[in-house]
Amino acid sequence: MFESITRAGCGRTGKLVRENQHIATPVLLATDSDRYLPGFVPEIYINNHDGRNHIYFPDFVSNGKVDVPGIHIPFPEYSGYPYTAKCASEPAVLENACVIGPNTDLKLIASVRDEIDLFILENSIELYQNSKMFVDTLARMRDAIGYQSALYMPGVALPNNVALLAYMGVDMFDTARVALLSGQDWFMTADGNRQEKDYCACKACEDDEDIYRHNTQALHSELMNVRKRITNGTIREFVEYRSKTSPKLVEILRHLDMHHFAYQEERFPVVSSKFTATTRLALGRPDIVRFRNRILERYRKPATPDVLVLLPCSAKKPYSSSKSHGFFARAVEESRAGPRIHEVIVTSPLGLVPRELELFYPAQHYDIPVTGHWFEDEKVMINRLLKEYIKINKYIHIINHLGDTELLDGIEAESTAHGNPTSDESLANLTRALAAFSDGKKDWKNRASEEITAMAAFQFGPIASEIFTGCAMAGRFPQVRVIRNKVQLATISQANGMLIPTIDGAELLADAGVHVVRIENFEMTGNLFAVGVQSASPEIRVGDEVAVVRDGETVASGTARMSGDEMTQSKRGEAIRIRHKAH
Repeated sequence: MFESITRAGCGRTGKLVRENQHIATPVLLATDSDRYLPGFVPEIYINNHDGRNHIYFPDFVSNGKVDVPGIHIPFPEYSGYPYTAKCASEPAVLENACVIGPNTDLKLIASVRDEIDLFILENSIELYQNSKMFVDTLARMRDAIGYQSALYMPGVALPNNVALLAYMGVDMFDTARVALLSGQDWFMTADGNRQEKDYCACKACEDDEDIYRHNTQALHSELMNVRKRITNGTIREFVEYRSKTSPKLVEILRHLDMHHFAYQEERFPVVSSKFTATTRLALGRPDIVRFRNRILERYRKPATPDVLVLLPCSAKKPYSSSKSHGFFARAVEESRAGPRIHEVIVTSPLGLVPRELELFYPAQHYDIPVTGHWFEDEKVMINRLLKEYIKINKYIHIINHLGDTELLDGIEAESTAHGNPTSDESLANLTRALAAFSDGKKDWKNRASEEITAMAAFQFGPIASEIFTGCAMAGRFPQVRVIRNKVQLATISQANGMLIPTIDGAELLADAGVHVVRIENFEMTGNLFAVGVQSASPEIRVGDEVAVVRDGETVASGTARMSGDEMTQSKRGEAIRIRHKAH
């Protein structure tokens, strides 16, 4: 039995259970051999017994040797053919394990996956030589395998690539590749492989032991780091850092980002931890690309403001808490044109952040190096995004207060910042430009309601703009409530900007069929587990706010711990962390 526990991107931690023992994943299989003694204590190992490979759960380990217990997972036979030989299209099944290849029929994999704990992708090392083929195959197979089974890729893992492999969705690795390269005197670290030994303070190097012990210790140590990074939600940032050590790894990550956004996006949470975007690989982060996509596909500006003001980002988040944005807010106030002004922050790698979305993930969760210089790919991204944005959202005038006109190539705008946007001259220019629209024809009466509508559409999809129309904000930070006709529908989270529906708000979502999880007829006593889920809206992502419906009645609201598809497929694990229950 396999169960996912935490998720970060396509990576996950979990546990593989066999009888009364369980193994935490991602995990490293050690080769059970007197010739190859690993530099770590193995949690699980591979052994050839009766002419067939088995994965064993060790009861006792001493000096790298194991006592063979009866708890094991036998492997089906491998074909032994390269993937170019057009191997058999049927999966090979033995007990709860299944061997698959690049040519295995995806429908047949899906038909057996509910009975399989472990899938083994044969010829993994040959696939790895072709980056595009490797990425395409892994994404296809991982989708077909689903969420309830672990994936093992034999003979591929090294200390510098195991983070990327785990991020892509691989759960189990082995020491085979390390053993082969160790025999060729390759010295391995998380920063790459070389044939000249570096300084190392590990026990194997201090004791001048076999290089294999050092290399396996380096691989195991890196995998433990990967587990931690998945648990705290920083695996993507870690992978970008590690990928820089090898052109091959950058190649694989770029293929993944360019050609398999949907595969990643479905598994990426809508809320996560803070991160740094220090490489241009961050432009392809699925959570960042999703934010940019939703600005065009879901978001619509409030109806009242008709003057767009483009502002630079700030190092401090949220932007409005920074000193520079305090200056901009004063300029808007002094102009007396506030109701007509719509502030949009221009930043890389997010692109455009409307002021009312500045608390949403990842707008207040990223950090970037600020140099005042835009790279060409950043310019192209922002220019394209802005042109599409103003086609969808109409303004009578655009004011550019970025201090940079190159970003607006082909866009007609009034420039107010010359050099530093916070200089006295630039701020005076901004105030004068805004004051030209202080005619008093518009006021703040409907602005809060319009902003709630825009936030709801961004979070839940376009139909939510109808669900939350006519609402007002009540209370003060950090207790801001969303109210309509004296009924509280939601609160606004200051941690991530999202609307947190009450039971009344969840009923509106359920009536519209948005973010709905339907459950079996039972009484919930705590959080909801996947075994009780009948169906779930496919657009639900980890971290989304959802409505829980039983027999047509909304009985709870809460935060998704799985995507909608994972809830529907799974029979184990926490699906929703319940916030409110109907009485």
